[in-house]
Amino acid sequence: MEIKSETLMSAWKSALRHIIDSGRDFTDENNRICREVLNLLIEIKPPHNDISSAISLLNSFNKWIYPSTEEIADLIISRKMSPTYSYSYGPRIFNFCSSVNQIDDFIIPLLRKSPFSRRAIITIWNPHEDSKVYKREVPGLISIYFKITKKKLNATMSVRSNDIFFGWPANIYQLFVLSEYVSKKLNCEIGSLTTFSNSAHLFKDQFEDIKQVLKE
Repeated sequence: MEIKSETLMSAWKSALRHIIDSGRDFTDENNRICREVLNLLIEIKPPHNDISSAISLLNSFNKWIYPSTEEIADLIISRKMSPTYSYSYGPRIFNFCSSVNQIDDFIIPLLRKSPFSRRAIITIWNPHEDSKVYKREVPGLISIYFKITKKKLNATMSVRSNDIFFGWPANIYQLFVLSEYVSKKLNCEIGSLTTFSNSAHLFKDQFEDIKQVLKE
């Protein structure tokens, strides 16, 4: 399934409706009932004027503590591990295995030299740490692919497991933040932002909250 939209809110709501209408229910490892669709692509085209709107809406519920945009951005752009989370994306992106800066030492030099390259991909998943049967706290984000088309930087994020109500607003914002970092270094504009979720799901205990979002 592909969802393409000019705005974040439209894309988010379309994805929520699609999962509610077409998803399959199952009980996950944490004994929560999920409704899931497989291989959901969500693309947002520029301009990205409402990129944090879903985060603002979630914060307006006042039912939970949802991270601020600053905290969400820090998790993907900071080289330091967050003391709050079991893993951070930033260290894996900018200091993978304590040795590889995938953005500054690979993506940016590659696209400067070869703007049409198809090799501009970074990986988050580390088999040495994450491919263990009994390890539960592993990254949802697997990789990010950058491609320059018509002088604009397009980015695609692959996510193995994506809570589209609670997690996706943060994921797409993180993709925007990292794309902004790269685009400024390359002196180009951001194009489309795309997420590809292997397991795109919602939790049934949040259906009433989701219906409230759909009414907005």
